[in-house]
Amino acid sequence: MPRYHVNVYDGVTLLEKKGVELPDTTFARREAIRYAGVLLEEGARLEGFGQEWRMEVAAGRRNALFTICDG
Repeated sequence: MPRYHVNVYDGVTLLEKKGVELPDTTFARREAIRYAGVLLEEGARLEGFGQEWRMEVAAGRRNALFTICDG
């Protein structure tokens, strides 16, 4: 099973080192959207967003497969 890494950029770069094994990119996209919702809800509650908010999902250590961002 491929290993996917979810990296978050919010004024501070948070790179996921371990990653998570998922069957394919469809599952990775669903998991990223779910995780983004959790992070955004928490950030809204704490008012802790930086200038930019971006989440990238990569397979292994390659370039991002897709990005979720604020604009």
